Amino acid sequence: MIFSAHGLPQKIVDSGDPYQRHVSAHVELLKDKFHKEGIYFRGVHLAYQSKVGPMKWLDPSLESMLKSLNTKKVIIVPIAFTIDNSETNYELSMEYAEIAHELGFSDYRVCKCPNDHPVFVDVLKELYEKMK
Repeated sequence: MIFSAHGLPQKIVDSGDPYQRHVSAHVELLKDKFHKEGIYFRGVHLAYQSKVGPMKWLDPSLESMLKSLNTKKVIIVPIAFTIDNSETNYELSMEYAEIAHELGFSDYRVCKCPNDHPVFVDVLKELYEKMK
């Protein structure tokens, strides 16, 4: 399993942005939740997608993570997204799927975002009510 978060230029994180810490903490929370539920994966990783331009971005990139795996079956979970969007869908379902195919993956799957799932909507409503 690879949790894939939208990348950021490293200089933004270095200047104090908490994004990378938040994403990493979220991955750890989910790993703990999986273990408590008796769900185990051969490996759980975090990678970043959507690098643009020559500057250094957060790493590892999703492409380099795919290249580093010995197992050729993977589930990609877009962790920093709450709704599916065309950029993410295209990147994960088309561009990275093509890379995975070229690398010999026999199974490459992309999870959908929570979108309008009733539980997700209830959580958003609850958070909103608490903010009033």
